[in-house]
Amino acid sequence: MLRTICPVLAYLLLFASLASQAADKKNILFMISDNQCWFDMGCYGHPMVKTPNLDKLAAEGVRFERGFATTASCGPSRAVMYTGLLTHGTGQYAHPHKEHNQILREEVATVFSMLKGAGYRTGLIGKDHIRPMEKYPLDASDRRGTKDVIALAKAADAFIKDGDDPFFLVWSAGDPHPNTRDGVSWGVADPVPGLEMPDYRPEDVPVPGFLPDTQEVRENIVGYYEQITRMDHGAGLVIEALEAAGKKDDTLIVFISDHGTSEPGAMGTQYEPGLRIPFIAWHSGLKAPGSVNEGMVTCADLTPTFLDWAGVTFDGYPFHGRSFLPILDTPKPEGWDRVVTSHVGHDVYAHYPMRTLREKRWKLIWNVLPGQEYPLPIDAFNRATWSRIRATGEPMIGQRTVDQFLHRRRLELYDLDNDPWEARNLSATPEHRERAEKMARELVGVLTGQNDPWLQKYHPLRASQADKDP
Repeated sequence: MLRTICPVLAYLLLFASLASQAADKKNILFMISDNQCWFDMGCYGHPMVKTPNLDKLAAEGVRFERGFATTASCGPSRAVMYTGLLTHGTGQYAHPHKEHNQILREEVATVFSMLKGAGYRTGLIGKDHIRPMEKYPLDASDRRGTKDVIALAKAADAFIKDGDDPFFLVWSAGDPHPNTRDGVSWGVADPVPGLEMPDYRPEDVPVPGFLPDTQEVRENIVGYYEQITRMDHGAGLVIEALEAAGKKDDTLIVFISDHGTSEPGAMGTQYEPGLRIPFIAWHSGLKAPGSVNEGMVTCADLTPTFLDWAGVTFDGYPFHGRSFLPILDTPKPEGWDRVVTSHVGHDVYAHYPMRTLREKRWKLIWNVLPGQEYPLPIDAFNRATWSRIRATGEPMIGQRTVDQFLHRRRLELYDLDNDPWEARNLSATPEHRERAEKMARELVGVLTGQNDPWLQKYHPLRASQADKDP
């Protein structure tokens, strides 16, 4: 269990520091967008969204076709990124700020402390959403307006130039997170120096299948696209700064989003629009630049990857993820064909624990409390999309019924090849019940190995819970 490694953590940090002194200086630039679906980028095939800088990074690096957040909630997702543990292992079960008050468990360490102990300069420019801050030792922290990508890029430039020690820098933009919860929630009102904003129009945008095709949704999509393009502009400036400083060739660059869009059906769910994210990696030694990798990776793999790149070993620490460095030059890697994800709650008003086993074709979601109506995250609940549904009594949200969205069976099984928007739950059908139960047993096996605390009381196949299915 995690608690058993606490006494040896100081030793591990010392060992890591000694190991790092002999290693070449290898920097890490980790860039994060805020609430962006995987398909909303040019390099992922979107016909309209303009993301030229990150498209270039993908063209010169590795683009993972199946990259995942493990929870579709900003704060908990970032805790996973920075610890290599799924949410049920971090203790930051929901947001850390204000009344939510969720923080890392005492025995959990972060990649910042691990790399700091190995002689790295550490910086976090932009959005944090993490607590307690003493577990995140930082040489530089700039939390100015996270949508001011010019200021964020300048802060990153200053950090990159400040010293010769190897660095770990997180550049965390506030785009395309909505600006408000009301009306048309997205959009870029003011000009951005050096950026010519494309003319996105509501009548032209494609509406993804998990959302209703309404004027409000289309207007929000336009603003969402604008913010993605602004974020991309800032990311490009940071990469230019890295190159201008002569440090790019010694740097691993990774770009992801913390989870999918803030709309209902994505944020706070375990559905694809909430979990599946853009996931791009680059370094100068790639043998197959521009490749598309079919391996399945998650945010839990980030910390082990960063430590691997830095030459820092923590063999005694029970990570839930693993380094993806060894597969960057292998477009079809073996043994990377399933992931486990975990959600507890977006905020204190939306406690709804879920665990998921995701294979390339099949996906099983275990709703731990199936008798409870699904509580939308406060952001999604107040957004125009859901407000309209509540006001009009509309029976559908995208391809799902509203009743299906709010009242979920204990197990949800989806054939993603034939049902990409997860509208048809197959778990109770005679021809698929055996598959659902087999995947549930496999899921429990992984969670047992991770000491998931929820297994002390709940189980996806326990007969006493069967009658709680809606």
